[in-house]
Amino acid sequence: MQLTRRDFLKLSGAGAGASLAGGLLLSPGEVSAATPGPDDLGILYDSSKCVGCRACQMACKRWNKRPAEPDDAQGIYDAPQGLSADTWTLIELKKRSDDDWHFFNYQCMHCTDAACVTVCPSGALFKDERGFTAYDRGKCIGCGYCTRFCPYGVPHLEKQTTAELLSGKTKTAKCTFCQDRIAAGIGGPFCAETCPVGALVWGQRADLLTTAKARVADLQGQGLSTAKLYGETEAAGLHRLSILFGEPGEYGLPLNPASPVTARLWQGVFQWLGTAAFGAAILGSIGAFFVARRKIHMEEVE
Repeated sequence: MQLTRRDFLKLSGAGAGASLAGGLLLSPGEVSAATPGPDDLGILYDSSKCVGCRACQMACKRWNKRPAEPDDAQGIYDAPQGLSADTWTLIELKKRSDDDWHFFNYQCMHCTDAACVTVCPSGALFKDERGFTAYDRGKCIGCGYCTRFCPYGVPHLEKQTTAELLSGKTKTAKCTFCQDRIAAGIGGPFCAETCPVGALVWGQRADLLTTAKARVADLQGQGLSTAKLYGETEAAGLHRLSILFGEPGEYGLPLNPASPVTARLWQGVFQWLGTAAFGAAILGSIGAFFVARRKIHMEEVE
């Protein structure tokens, strides 16, 4: 059945205590058995080529109709300070050495083992058959679990009033790999198609992986020993590959971003118990109705 926000809140309260005991049924070290498919799509970001023009950032906003974000501290229009419900692609300046700086692009990593998909109770976030993490806004109930469990801090709830948040009118927002463009057959991620220097490219993940490894070897051969590939195995394989100059932690990227055990606890036990509790509540209500009806009938007879 499709879960509404009201149902979700009921189920959460009913299943919370029992889910902790049920957690013993799961293996603490459990990881996703899924692996990227041979025809999966992906994006490759080569930070050595990026010139920081922010064409990708602006293209993402333009295609997805996301509003600009002013920087209140500096008074600069459309200067986002991080990923948000309105900024799905972000360029930041990073320090490579004392006298060497480079840019880095942040966006959804489209994990094979996607924690956001694991915890989504309504099916709004799901894995597309081509590997990327897709989104159905119509199914989103605004619970915010994806924003809590994503190891990359990608999904964000749209800014709404408290009343809208509690009513379920607010929705989550994140990069969708331009799923609408792919479905329509008019191209791929607009950020990659707009990049003027080829720092962002998209295509078959397997081909991009081969290109990325060759590029890293070339950069290391040029004396850039810190060059490395990120995304080949992380979270069972990311569909957004990145060439770094340093350790992932220097970019704020997790080293082992597997779906947390608590995410699997939610998927494997909490949601199931919640649904069971919801069904039990319905049966209980029906039973109470007939008991009350019989009691009224007995009183009328007396």
